[in-house]
Amino acid sequence: MQASLAVPASLLLLLAAGGKASAVDLVPHEAVYELSLAEPSDDIESVDARIALQLKRDTCAAMALDYRFVARFHQNDEITVTDQQTISRETLDGSRFDFETKTLVDGSEQETVRGQASSNAGGTSVAFTEPVTREATIALSRFPLQHTADLIQKAIAGERVVEAKIFDGDNEPDKNLVTTSLIAPAKVDAPSNPVIAEKVAGLRSWRVTESYFNEDSDRDGLPIFETRYRLFENGVTDDLFMNFGAYALSGKIGRLQYLGEATCTP
Repeated sequence: MQASLAVPASLLLLLAAGGKASAVDLVPHEAVYELSLAEPSDDIESVDARIALQLKRDTCAAMALDYRFVARFHQNDEITVTDQQTISRETLDGSRFDFETKTLVDGSEQETVRGQASSNAGGTSVAFTEPVTREATIALSRFPLQHTADLIQKAIAGERVVEAKIFDGDNEPDKNLVTTSLIAPAKVDAPSNPVIAEKVAGLRSWRVTESYFNEDSDRDGLPIFETRYRLFENGVTDDLFMNFGAYALSGKIGRLQYLGEATCTP
């Protein structure tokens, strides 16, 4: 996983699910999430955070994500601002994933991770150009958009437990990130969030709890990251909860706008 300040990239694309990676037909969109400290913390007085993202289909064959997560931590009369910026692109057939993530603290760049990954029957190959040039080959893994499409397709099919190996742009791919998702039965009830009520009216949705582990982690122990959310069948998510271990954030969509499909020639 990336630094504890950062959201796993697989979650980023889950928040911005879209494309034709499966039979699921999802919608490109822009969304802004307003987040705050979900539970009392001994070390952190308060957190004000915002996630802003845009997912669009930039070609017939790929989806592009532009994402930013800014959090202001209030602690011991000090304020720390973290800023995670991610740009990624994934082919709809799941064969290639290009990624770049910059992490800043108080305006100072801490790390940039950039590279591309490709998958075939033999496994997943990753080539980094930052922070250092190197290559790695790991077990065949799903990319974030693939994983999102799989979750929705399996939720529609009635599956309740989904396990998957994921590569999400992590700078330590050899850890072999594994997720376990628990999916509650579908509902068509109106959301409590008035911002999205009309835009998701009549859509099925599922409450999902997703836990992230390194492959060598004790599955009976605590995950390295956990998130809960309401997932709509068009790919929009709301009622977000993210547990980073030392603290947890929760929040809802503050703005949602659907985007038109890009014009392209197959």
